[in-house]
Amino acid sequence: TVVWDVPGHLRQRAAACGAGHRTTSHLLFHASLLFACLASVHGGQFHPNKSTSFINEEQLFKVEYLDDASLTGFVAEDIVQLGDYYVSTRFGCVTTSKGHDWAQADGILGMGFPAAALRSVPFPLFWALTDPNKMSLDNSNILMNRIFTLMLSQDRGELVLGGHDPASVEGEMVTTNVRASALADGSEAFMHYMIDVQSLKVGTHELLQFKDKSIAIQAILDSGTSCLVVPDDTFGGGLLTSPFKAFQKHFGDMDEPTIHITIEGQTFSLPYDDYMVDDKPCVMKMKSTPRTFLLGDVF
Repeated sequence: TVVWDVPGHLRQRAAACGAGHRTTSHLLFHASLLFACLASVHGGQFHPNKSTSFINEEQLFKVEYLDDASLTGFVAEDIVQLGDYYVSTRFGCVTTSKGHDWAQADGILGMGFPAAALRSVPFPLFWALTDPNKMSLDNSNILMNRIFTLMLSQDRGELVLGGHDPASVEGEMVTTNVRASALADGSEAFMHYMIDVQSLKVGTHELLQFKDKSIAIQAILDSGTSCLVVPDDTFGGGLLTSPFKAFQKHFGDMDEPTIHITIEGQTFSLPYDDYMVDDKPCVMKMKSTPRTFLLGDVF
């Protein structure tokens, strides 16, 4: 059984499955495809051969990300517990990785949409934990409200299931719609936590110079990405200039500029110290060109 203990503030006590070494206690809460093979045996690794309910599905997987990072491993099934809630579900056991400093993470907590999942892992962990069809099973305790809140700071994280903790929120909460993604067959599905962004500024310089001032660009809220990942594209003339090139042009001319991001008319400010990592701005170029950008951990 894979167990997570979440008593208010998240206790970071997990380790990657099959990594061959002990990892540090940082978590990637990724709105993504799968739940990595994790454990919380007081900081120890998860050993499948010590679980009486572990099943190796003998299927391999590979996940590739927009910033060229990737993970590979195998699919398994076991009882997974997060706080007071648990369910028998499939997940991915990560065995190899590329890109990022994955050794600084214990795994990926699957809080994303089923439409973005692998066929071999059809339900991310959060959807499995909130599946009403599993309420009557002996090996389950299902969360009734499919709501979660994730908050991150420089040195800690808080994950709340079923709602949010008002004591952890300063000021007014801003509500925004999540946008569906267009599929190849012309239909739409919720794939990411994707929202509309009307403005992205470094200091006073606008990076999203729209040809039509009434439009917005979609951004994905992605805690599995460390930085802001900005497109280097004009999207067929929809933008007058590349946002990433505009950032490079203006950033060096300013003294510790603040980044401003406008969502649903509400502007959020990202101070200089919050997006600087190892004395460099944590602002990356999108290596592929989907018509979106990523708001990572620094946001």
